[in-house]
Amino acid sequence: MPEKNEDNLINRPPVVVVMGHIDHGKTQLLDAIRKTNVVERESGGITQHIGAYEITVSSKKPDLDTRKITFIDTPGHEAFSKMRARGAQVGDVAILVVAADEGVKAQTLEALKNIEEAKIPFIVAINKIDKPEANPDKVKQQLAEAGVYLEGWGGKVPFVLISAKEGKNIDELLELILLVADLEEIKAEQGVAASGVVIEAKMDSRSGPLATLVIKNGVLRQADEIATETTFGKVKILEDFKGTPISEATFSSPVVVGGFKDLPQVGEEFFSGHIELAAAADKAVNIIKKISRQDQTAKKVISLILKVDAAGSLEALEVLVKNFQTADWKFEIISAGVGDIFASDIQNAISTSSWILGFRVKIPKDLEVLAKNNCLKVFLFDVIYDVEKFFKQEMENVLAKLNQKQEGECLILATFSRRKDKQLIGGRITKGKLVKGQEVKVLRNEEELGTGKILNLQTQRKDVREAEEGKEAGIMIECPTEIKIDDKLVVIC
Repeated sequence: MPEKNEDNLINRPPVVVVMGHIDHGKTQLLDAIRKTNVVERESGGITQHIGAYEITVSSKKPDLDTRKITFIDTPGHEAFSKMRARGAQVGDVAILVVAADEGVKAQTLEALKNIEEAKIPFIVAINKIDKPEANPDKVKQQLAEAGVYLEGWGGKVPFVLISAKEGKNIDELLELILLVADLEEIKAEQGVAASGVVIEAKMDSRSGPLATLVIKNGVLRQADEIATETTFGKVKILEDFKGTPISEATFSSPVVVGGFKDLPQVGEEFFSGHIELAAAADKAVNIIKKISRQDQTAKKVISLILKVDAAGSLEALEVLVKNFQTADWKFEIISAGVGDIFASDIQNAISTSSWILGFRVKIPKDLEVLAKNNCLKVFLFDVIYDVEKFFKQEMENVLAKLNQKQEGECLILATFSRRKDKQLIGGRITKGKLVKGQEVKVLRNEEELGTGKILNLQTQRKDVREAEEGKEAGIMIECPTEIKIDDKLVVIC
């Protein structure tokens, strides 16, 4: 995103992400906040249209009658993983919800880790205080053991005792959010083109690619050109969080946008303005090139998510993983935790193209189906020797593939239009050459997904018969497999 003009900055509403264990009342809290919204009280609350929404609350400051807060209903570990990888940040403040009757759970610690890695301030909401078995002091003690010291318990982390079910202390929580936001001095620039973060994306059968965006700076208008790292387009649909068509939206607003050529990726930053579409495409591709060239000499990596039954098992597996690497290849742990495989682990694996390895843990049937539908690799073990055998076999398989004769190889840097089995992509030739008419196989993390045929090649926007090593090319390929960024095309010998 461009540098902000300090002289043109004003305060903007905070963007709040709500996180915590799956059964600790996040959804109920968000429902309670919607009912508390002073603007919507008479009309009976807000209808949730997308994964984010705005509320307006009374301000105790004499110069401000009302203030806005944007809540992200489904922050998801997928979004956090993507945003950490790209240096983007969607939330200004986080709420960590912990149930007063159950206390800190494995997913609570996982959410806390995500908050800390995002480097944003947070508030602890101790929920379900209406329950007879509620024990807030126990929760405070457990949080202290996890390194989170609340106010009055030797630390400075603010907290509120709430009952989302009864609506108790919801106003106090909203006031605390605004106080934390004021201390952070959250700013945005007036009168500039919009920029922000993609928090959701889906393909609509009638409207095509639709993306939920949170604007962090500037103004987004109908008909603006818009681009992310992986796609571009023109704003043809612009709706607020309730699904109402609007002509423009400004900072901290959650909006649904239609008009992208392809689905943007969750966690990507977007930029907009009245610019040429070709320039937007070039800028997006240049961002991708910069990312892909940051470390061309780096080892090839298979990313792993580890879930285990106990801390001791985790330590043993981490040592085991480190032992299985060569000068050219390695397994890398991007996330590790104690407990069964959660939906957040599946989403994290989808967003980071990782394998999930579970040791003496379970995966629910619905998540098993979700993993299969997304072509994820999930491996479950009960004996450490089986894990060792697995790594040894996989390493042998990987090295065997690396040693295969390959006449041409291309790294995919950008994806554009797709019509049935034909897809337009952009890539860099990393080995040998590509020739028009060649048969190629599509690899993702060195796993073959399918085959295709090169229908056309362009370099420097001119049709060519072949593209040699080091060249960047536009490629029209006929292939039933949807090709994604970081996939490889390898010529079939």
